[in-house]
Amino acid sequence: GLGTIGMADALERLAPEVLVILGDRFEALAAAQSALIMGIPIAHIHGGEITEGAYDDAIRHAITKMATWHFVAAEAYRARVVNMGTPPDRVFCVGAPGLDGLLSGSRMTVADLSTDIGLALNRPYVLATYHPATSAAEDPEAGLQQALAALDALPGLPVIWTYPNADNGGRRIIAALETWVAQNRSRAVAVPSLGFDRYRAAMAGAGCVLGNSSSGIIEAPSFHVPTVNIGARQQGRLSASSVRHVTATKDSILEGLNWALSDDGRAAAQAAENPYGQGTAADAMWVILRDAPLPQGLPFYDRREE
Repeated sequence: GLGTIGMADALERLAPEVLVILGDRFEALAAAQSALIMGIPIAHIHGGEITEGAYDDAIRHAITKMATWHFVAAEAYRARVVNMGTPPDRVFCVGAPGLDGLLSGSRMTVADLSTDIGLALNRPYVLATYHPATSAAEDPEAGLQQALAALDALPGLPVIWTYPNADNGGRRIIAALETWVAQNRSRAVAVPSLGFDRYRAAMAGAGCVLGNSSSGIIEAPSFHVPTVNIGARQQGRLSASSVRHVTATKDSILEGLNWALSDDGRAAAQAAENPYGQGTAADAMWVILRDAPLPQGLPFYDRREE
């Protein structure tokens, strides 16, 4: 509610020609509904995707119905947005903007990262994030405990944990994480947010990415790092061959970790092609928005009339 009020005030003050919204979070919905009522066209990024284990799924589709232009990450997602009643000439496949600049430029070394976060990052190490699965039958803390039990079976493996998002159940996850890290201080750390530079360095040097964050699906394949994706949260998303999907049980997660850290897992990551593009989304979006006329209304495109 406060987000909607704040966005309405900001949009009235800024009077933008277009509002660009990325993703599917509940705060993005506040921005979208404010712009819709105020008659400000929306350009939505990452529409058409499916994440069956989170209520973000419904929010994403709701924003799609409010948006004028759509910048999707893959052709399968473009087809889905069109199927939802969007005119095809308003839907553009540009890839995932999260990949833009990800691999270019100088990067913090693993040694500097190790010093910065206060953990000796002996190779291989794990980069882990576990969010609540808000639309699934998984208990958020129970799923995390299974992941921690799997890591307990690999006692020499360093782990960088990042905090979950603000979804319901997130605080319980943080409390359980902090307890586990306190018991494993010699090989684990929990960081509220690594930020872009540290996260990029951590992922580039990791033996694998663990958890249920979209970054393991979208970004890790570009670094040729294996991902062990836990449970239902990301179910339905396109994924590279370097992503191993496991259930939220100790044995399944441990099997996934052993695969990711094996020669087979590393080979799969090296050979993987990222279905989310090559990191040129921002340039493509800029050209389209620069040249696009401001269309009126949100017409429903009915494919039955083709």
